[in-house]
Amino acid sequence: MSAELAKLEDHIEELEAHCQAGELESAEKVLTNLDLSLKKIFTSDDINLTQEQVVHLQNCYANISAINDRLRQQKGDVTTQLSRHLGNKKKINAYKSI
Repeated sequence: MSAELAKLEDHIEELEAHCQAGELESAEKVLTNLDLSLKKIFTSDDINLTQEQVVHLQNCYANISAINDRLRQQKGDVTTQLSRHLGNKKKINAYKSI
C-alpha cells in the first residue's frame, strides 16, 4: 500500500510541474494516471490504512484540488487568449480586404 501512496505523490509532483509549465495536455495525461492510482488504492482488498496514511491521502486530495483549480484557470485563460487572437485576426483580414 505504501508503494501506491508513493506513486500517488509522484503523480502529484509531475502534475504540479506540468501545471506550472502550462503543459495542459501533459497534465491531463498525468491526471488520468493519478486517477488510476487512486482507484487502485481504494479498490484494494487490503485497504487497512493507518492514521498517517489517511492524513497523507487528505493532503494529496488538497493538493489535487488546488492543482485542478489552477488548471481550470489556465484553461480559461488560454480560451480567452485564443478567442481574442481569432477576433483580432478577423479584424486584420477585414482591414486587408478593403
